[in-house]
Amino acid sequence: MSVAVALNKVLYSVKDGCNKRNLLNEISCSFEENKITAISGSSGSGKTTLLYAIAGLLSRIDSGEVSVFGTSVYQLSSKEKDAFRLHHISMIFQGLNLFSFMNVKQNICVPLYAKNKKVTKETDERISYYLEVMGLGQIQERELKSLSGGEQQRIAIIRAIIDKPKIVLCDEPTASLDQENSVLFLEQLRKLILENHMTAILVSHDDIVKSYADASMRMADGSRDE
Repeated sequence: MSVAVALNKVLYSVKDGCNKRNLLNEISCSFEENKITAISGSSGSGKTTLLYAIAGLLSRIDSGEVSVFGTSVYQLSSKEKDAFRLHHISMIFQGLNLFSFMNVKQNICVPLYAKNKKVTKETDERISYYLEVMGLGQIQERELKSLSGGEQQRIAIIRAIIDKPKIVLCDEPTASLDQENSVLFLEQLRKLILENHMTAILVSHDDIVKSYADASMRMADGSRDE
C-alpha cells in the first residue's frame, strides 16, 4: 500500500508563559492510502494538533516535515496551503461548523461552492444516496435547527465527502453520540469512506472507534506512545 501522509520528526511548540511547550514532540508516523486509522490518547496528548498539522492549519512547524501525497505541506505558502487543503483534504471538527442559515442540501454543498463548482444532477444523486446510507431519508430542504445533534453530525460527514477528497480528518466523530448511535454512525462512515477510496484519520477517546479502523495509533506528550 502507498503512504498517503507521513510525518518525519515533526516538532511544534507554543509559548507557555516564559517557556515553550511542545504540542508535537518530534513525532514520526505514517498513514496508508485508502485506510482508516484511529488515533487515541488522553486530553493534551497532541491528537487534535496532529490533525491540524496534517491539514496545514498550523502557521508553521519548528522542524521536521509533513508530507501529504508527496507534497511537503509546510514548504508551501499560506495561500498554497489553503488551495492544497481545499482540493485534497476535508476536516470534520468537533463543533461540526455547519451553517444554521442554510438548509441540509446547502450545507452539504459548501465544498462545491468553495471551489465554484456547479451542483449537478450527479451531485443530487450522490446526496440522495448518502442521506439514505446515513439513515436520514430525503431531508435536503430541512432546516438545520430541526435536526438532532447526531443527525447534524451525519450531515457533516456527507459534506466532508461530497466532493470526494483524498483525505478525511475527523476530530472526535462520536463525541455527541451514545453507544448505539456511535456503532450505527461508524458503520455508515466506514462504508462511505471505503466506497470512495479515501484515506481517513479519526481522533477519538472512544475505544469503539478502533474496531472500525484498519490501523490504530496512541499518542502521549505529543508523540507516539510505543
